[in-house]
Amino acid sequence: MATQIVRVGDTLTVEIPEELLTQAALPVGEPLEWVANGNGSIALVKKPETTPTSKRKRKTLDELLEGIPEGARMEEIDWGPPRGAEVW
Repeated sequence: MATQIVRVGDTLTVEIPEELLTQAALPVGEPLEWVANGNGSIALVKKPETTPTSKRKRKTLDELLEGIPEGARMEEIDWGPPRGAEVW
């Protein structure tokens, strides 16, 4: 299958026929990596899967608020007069 390098703004792109992606079992959005093979050729290869060393768990609102004593009130902060299109 033939394709070409196309300029889109400041980026060069290569159009990949959908039939070729189907044959390679690569879904749209799959992370790929360019590899230079020498002699004027390049290849697209699946990017090796990397697992984050520490995946952070999202805290619930209750977990975020548990360190604040019950009945605690925060003081109001005066940020000064409006400086743009703010509505106060």
